[in-house]
Order: sequence, then C-alpha cells, then structure tokens
Amino acid sequence: MEFSAIVESRHSVRQFETGVSIDDAELEAIFADVVLSPSSFNMQHWQFVVVRDDTRKQQLRGLSFGQAQVEQCAAAILVCGRLDAHVDAARIYGGEPAEVRDKYVPMIEGVYRDQPVLQREEAIRSGALAAMSLMYAAKNRGWDTGPMIGFDAAKVAAMLELGDNIVPVMLVVLGRAAGGQQPARGYRRPLSEVLHYERYQGRGSA
Repeated sequence: MEFSAIVESRHSVRQFETGVSIDDAELEAIFADVVLSPSSFNMQHWQFVVVRDDTRKQQLRGLSFGQAQVEQCAAAILVCGRLDAHVDAARIYGGEPAEVRDKYVPMIEGVYRDQPVLQREEAIRSGALAAMSLMYAAKNRGWDTGPMIGFDAAKVAAMLELGDNIVPVMLVVLGRAAGGQQPARGYRRPLSEVLHYERYQGRGSA
C-alpha cells in the first residue's frame, strides 16, 4: 500500500469484531517493520507485550476502565519503554568502526547515566514513535488499531510483570473493525493553524 493511502485509511477503532485471531507469524511480520523506527542514539528503547488470551484480555479490560475494545480485539499490545536501554550501547555499536564506537559508547553512557528524567523521556519518546509505526505497519497488512492511554498503568505493569526498568507508554488494540466500516475522519486542524516557517510567530501556511 502507498504510504499516503495508509495514512488516509488508518483510523482509531474502538469497536472490533470478536472471535478474530492473529498468529505469531503475522505479528512478527508487523513488528519486523516496527523495529525499524528511529530512536535516540539508536538505543531502541521499545518493548512490546502482546496479550491475546481471552481471560487475560478480560482482566486487562478491567484495568482499562471497562473499555470493550480491549477485550474485543485480536491482540492488545502494551507498548513500553526501557529506562536502561543505554547499558546496551557497546553491543549495539559493536559492529561499527572503532572510531564510531569510541566516540558514541562513552557519550551515550555519559548522557544517560544518573539521569532518570531523561531516561524516562527517551523511553516514552521512542515508545511513542514505535507505537505510531505499529499502527501504520498493521494497517499496511489490513489490520485496524486504536491507541489508548485509558488504563491503570501501575496495575497493568504489575499484571504484565514489567519490572522496574520498563514503563508503559500506551496500549494499542489491534483487530478487525466491527462491521468492516471505518469511522469518519475526525476534524483536523487546517495547516494554517499548525504549520509555521522559521519561527512560531513567523509566516504560517497559506
């Protein structure tokens, strides 16, 4: 599918057909695209927890303020960010020329070590980039998605056994839109409201 067509056809879905399943091979084909997303220093902070078991989706729905799409979907995917991704810098840069390794590995350690706020910001940023890639990659293969932040992050983290170094970023529900109908595109601000040239108070779009 052409990228513009993917963007145009992707909508946030809140009602899914029940009884639809997605297998490991299809998920891994989607995530093969997702992991090509950009991240700071190529640290790839993202982690993904896929929930497909009906009982566990029901439990997850209870931690998501009862929102039905969490239980209806084929897969509820918690997109997470890893706070300590920087500790893998030497491995990630292991195949680079020595001058690149010698420059970036100490730099990354110096940037992130003892910087919990920055570590969290980067984990959230990278996770959010990956979540958007996930929604586009899924749409490219004919799946519908919906991003969600309406869940109890602490309780979901406990349910999915995330550990102290992994933070929830958002939940992405994936499946087939109920009735095969895509919702109408919601209002979008015109470019004249959001696009600025050279400075915020400078020339906007026509």
